[in-house]
Amino acid sequence: MNIQDLIYFNDLAKTLNYTETAHNFFVSQPTISLAVKRLEEEFDTNLFNRQRFSKGMTITETGELLLDFSNRLVLQLAATKQKIRDTSNNVVSFGFLPTIGGALWPRFIPQVKKASPDIHFYEEESSDVMFELVKTGEVPIAIVGHDKPNISDESIQQTPILKEAFTLWTKADHPLAKKSFITPADLKGETLLSLSQGYTHQRIFHDWLAANHLEDEVTLLYTKEIRTALSIASTSHMLAFMSPIIADRHLDLVQLTIENAPKFYISLVVNTAEQYGHNQRIFNEEMADIASDLYEQFSALETKRSIE
Repeated sequence: MNIQDLIYFNDLAKTLNYTETAHNFFVSQPTISLAVKRLEEEFDTNLFNRQRFSKGMTITETGELLLDFSNRLVLQLAATKQKIRDTSNNVVSFGFLPTIGGALWPRFIPQVKKASPDIHFYEEESSDVMFELVKTGEVPIAIVGHDKPNISDESIQQTPILKEAFTLWTKADHPLAKKSFITPADLKGETLLSLSQGYTHQRIFHDWLAANHLEDEVTLLYTKEIRTALSIASTSHMLAFMSPIIADRHLDLVQLTIENAPKFYISLVVNTAEQYGHNQRIFNEEMADIASDLYEQFSALETKRSIE
């Protein structure tokens, strides 16, 4: 079987237009037709329904099955090409979140400079999206936030870095700003801000509201931007539900401690199921060692604070 035939088929199954697919690959239309013919002979099936009295066509049921396989093949080929390029050019990859990564990255920088002369950063706003990129192998290693202490996935090696309680953020003149800690009862009638669906924060926020029976007691607002949520909180009497690591640099806001607050976990995650080049493997190991050291430092600091 010719892999290029599958690549042509994958595109044609989406365009359903021979001319457009040929144009996409800078080849002639007969080239695409021959590729489909070879695949149909290989699998002894019709991959497309061709209408005799119409220029349109549809994909068959067996074509859908081959499309599912070819989708995975195309993605795997692209990822493998990237790995080969990175290995050849001595490039390592790292998943980076502007908020969490921005706070923790300075602690990694000295060691990272020793590890590799060239780092390719993959940047995403959402930990959930970044985790999926690591899980699929597109990104080999990243720092992510999550809502449970342990990540249960056989393909992922997890190195915990930090655990912190969620807090509320608001203006200094908010009526609740002078309280030593906030109870769920204090929040009845308030307007709360959080990140929208697709963010770990939203999941934790939703579960916390439900556990404290607050869904019908507060007004809820969601945003896709952390900066937007913090800006709204700093110019109104709304309360932003945020992890301290992504909000503590906003000087216009006061941090409010929540009674029995839910926890936010931050870990270094590495895909151990995929094959990567020597430099990437060494980089992953060094990053995991740094993450372990940071976890010990943060744990010791947390213990000290609890004693005081």
